[in-house]
Amino acid sequence: MWLPNSALRHPQFSMILILLMVVLGIISYSIMPRSEDPQFDLPITLVEAVYPGASPLDVETLVVDPLEAAIGELEDIKKIATSIHNGGSRIEVTFRYGTDPDEGFDDVNRAISSVKAELPIETELFIQKASPTSVNILQFAVWTDPMDYKTVDVASESLQKRLERFPEVRKAERWGLPTQIIEVSVLPSLLKQYGLNMNQVTDALASRAENITPGFVDAEQRRFNVNASGNYKSLQEVRETIVLKGQHSPIQIGDVAHVDYASDEPTYLSYYKEKPVVFLTVQQATGENIFTLTETLLEEVEAFKKIAPKGVHVDLIFKQADSVSDRVNGFFSNLAQGLVLVAILSLLFLGPRASVLITLTVPLSFTIAIGLLDITGFGLEQMSIVGLIIALGLLVDDAIVVTESVHRTRRPGMSAIEAARQGANRIGMASSIGTFTTVFAFLPMLLLQSSSGDFMRSMPITVSLVLIASLVLSLTLTPLLASKLMVTEAPKWSFQNSLNRFAESTYQHWLAPMLRHPFLVLIAGLFVLAGSLSIFPSIGVALFPKAEKPILLVDVEAPPNTALFETDLITQDVAQQLKRSELVHSVALNVGNANPRIYYNEIPRRGHSNYAQILVLLENYDPTEVDELLVDWRSHFGDYSKAKISIKEFQQGPVTDPPITFRLVSDNIDDLVTVSADVEKFMRSLEGTINIRNDIGDPQVEVDLNIRYDLLALTNVPVSAFDQTLKTVLTGNAVGTLKDDQGNDYPVKVKGLTSSFDELVQIDIASEQGALVPINQYIQPRLVAGHPKFYHFQKVRNSKISADAASGYSVAALTTKVIDYLKQYPMPQGMRFEVGGEEESRQENFSGLSHVMMIASLGIFAALVFQFRSVIQPIVIFASIPFAIGGAILGLFITSNSFSIMAFVGLISLFGIVVNNAIILVDTVNYNLAQKMTPHEAVVQASSTRLTPILLTTLTTIVGLIPLTLFGGKLWEPLGWVIIGGLSLSTISSLVILPILTWFVVKGQSSNE
Repeated sequence: MWLPNSALRHPQFSMILILLMVVLGIISYSIMPRSEDPQFDLPITLVEAVYPGASPLDVETLVVDPLEAAIGELEDIKKIATSIHNGGSRIEVTFRYGTDPDEGFDDVNRAISSVKAELPIETELFIQKASPTSVNILQFAVWTDPMDYKTVDVASESLQKRLERFPEVRKAERWGLPTQIIEVSVLPSLLKQYGLNMNQVTDALASRAENITPGFVDAEQRRFNVNASGNYKSLQEVRETIVLKGQHSPIQIGDVAHVDYASDEPTYLSYYKEKPVVFLTVQQATGENIFTLTETLLEEVEAFKKIAPKGVHVDLIFKQADSVSDRVNGFFSNLAQGLVLVAILSLLFLGPRASVLITLTVPLSFTIAIGLLDITGFGLEQMSIVGLIIALGLLVDDAIVVTESVHRTRRPGMSAIEAARQGANRIGMASSIGTFTTVFAFLPMLLLQSSSGDFMRSMPITVSLVLIASLVLSLTLTPLLASKLMVTEAPKWSFQNSLNRFAESTYQHWLAPMLRHPFLVLIAGLFVLAGSLSIFPSIGVALFPKAEKPILLVDVEAPPNTALFETDLITQDVAQQLKRSELVHSVALNVGNANPRIYYNEIPRRGHSNYAQILVLLENYDPTEVDELLVDWRSHFGDYSKAKISIKEFQQGPVTDPPITFRLVSDNIDDLVTVSADVEKFMRSLEGTINIRNDIGDPQVEVDLNIRYDLLALTNVPVSAFDQTLKTVLTGNAVGTLKDDQGNDYPVKVKGLTSSFDELVQIDIASEQGALVPINQYIQPRLVAGHPKFYHFQKVRNSKISADAASGYSVAALTTKVIDYLKQYPMPQGMRFEVGGEEESRQENFSGLSHVMMIASLGIFAALVFQFRSVIQPIVIFASIPFAIGGAILGLFITSNSFSIMAFVGLISLFGIVVNNAIILVDTVNYNLAQKMTPHEAVVQASSTRLTPILLTTLTTIVGLIPLTLFGGKLWEPLGWVIIGGLSLSTISSLVILPILTWFVVKGQSSNE
């Protein structure tokens, strides 16, 4: 081959090139991005609409239907999923894979803009991309004691701007801060005294605060802008606003209302360490190093503390860099442990000189691959690091094969350089084809068109780059060093010599009778294979495991219509009970909203008055202790009467519904409520289901004012004036802005003192003739049953019933039980059910992985046909794959692991790995036949010759994966056991079944010749 020949002819130049690539890798390692999880964009856009006070049916008709109609006209829409609730909605727009997320986001924005004028004027819209990179890496609590929201508002905004000035920061946001307003609290008694109505107050303020730019005037050669009315500048200006010219003096706002700074009616309350706080979060820009950025930002926060207003405190709640450090350092620790084990194994089997050649290949291959990985735009995160670990056991294969070939080639009288050249050339082509078949097994994963494919994309690229780097080093550096370090005689005793003697004596003696009775051996092998494959139904199927982070989320959902202050009391009670555990470090409370986003696949829910979420930070993560804690909490809160309590861990993998999710589709809401309740009841009866949710099962209670529109018309009271008065009394009416001397803007808001019925009946409303009429003459309030929360899927009404699976229970098994129940359930006419959650994701992802497996198989087969110029021999080589699958199933079964998506990835990896052993053996048989050996001699000699490298490469792969498998966490454990189990059984088949099949083929070919 030209590569080893060139390296041996130009050793200095070859060493310089290798050194250059190593230096590039070292530089890349120091500057490349680091994050906990892969950085990629999802083609998902979220549209949240807030329409205060509207019932779900009104939200559907007035907001959701126009928005969905406009969005539905866009191209490349995969699905539109909408949740509709009291006072708002949330639309999740998912585009087809391959759609640019930014273009999709812009298209949704344009579609919404086209119908915005059709929406109620009170509707607020929030549009965001559901990108996994939009995760907060820091969360702070800003507070004073006692809490002064006005001071905290100014201080937190100043800190926010200081942090956002760094280009590495995507954005900083504040949460749980009530809007600071100028509150004009109108006194109904004083309105009556002066003969005024509420609308006169709001009209006076709105007229004075209206911002109109009159224009400009020219004076000789200069032009001047003219400032007229506009924003208020002080509280006194607001108080002195004239409502009506009185008989003796003007009636001013201050005569009928209290005017002062205040916090608007809160919709989101946040607490930390039992104190009200404002949360401040920071997002990292894509492609930045989280460690250097975090250090810089924390230094900035410390600098801010020294100049912050007196009494302002800033506490750090969450720092993602700690988790990233633990994850990255843990993986590199697994990598280092694997490297040490491989080095020890090489030393024991090959001796010190050969082990140096082999072990040196590992760090150099990794360093070069990291440089290439940086060039491709990927950083260091869990998937790319695991790619390094998977490659650890594979990359030494080439070095072992080349080193062993050089050792066997060298004979007395032959120079070291010539031995290195002949040994490398002898095995170079087979080794290259073997490496590229492994690469072919991984690269088709790049074609996986799903969010799971994006999540895993850096792993196959990393493995491929490492293997290619290893191959190049094995064909250049290894022969160079072998010509300097290898000696003619091996040590008198070593594991390699013992293994070689075993191969040349005992193994050959075993192989001879097997070749005489091949059918018996093949039948026995088929029995073993069938037995291992038959246990697959027993191992269960899962998608992604828990993330194993020392963080929990506790959802608190009080009954519908629960006021925010009551939800606050309930949440405080729950938090006190959670903090009794010694495992809990601290808790952060979010009342009326979910915690800001701190995990890539956890998208927070925007608030409802009956909802809260508690962020629980644990002292550490021990799987056994956390499982016991969750069982205890779920048992304790199972019969909690004040609210539904759901406790969940973060889950690995892309954004998805809860693992067990079903959709009931029907236009009839009453049918949806009835059937959903039955499905919920059945789910609760199943052992192993937790966190069961049925939102449509909680109908609202609403107040129907029963307005007498006939009386309004008879007394000449405009309906618009009536509605405006109601809005002002119940929720307040923003009429202008006050800009203080520091440039801060405060909305001026007219409000009643309370939003109770007692105050409502005291309000007068004016007719067109100016007569004041008590508003209670036009209304007859009563409580009525409202419509529940429900959903749209593809613009069709549906309900959603979901649950999680408790530890130790199979999601697939529980989902199957619910499917069986629904199949026999007497569905109302027009209703159907759909399966969502993990089952839906599994079908999508496993289907894609099946296609990847087919492509990988065809790619490997094509490479083998190219090498062997035969179709039969590649088929013989592929005979190892079924045994690898059987061994993988045995590995999962023995270790009680489910067949997850990572196990599937491990299985694809096996395709390339197990084929390598078979390639080397069949290639050696062909070489022996070319040396005029008989088919029997060629097979026996090739099998005994290749036994040592086959066993050694298998052992190094297994040993390299052991640290990741045992200590890498639940995500990687199935992958490790699949490869370990598959390699173990396929290696046996390579040394027993493969020689027999090869013998059949070459004997037939010899007969034909």
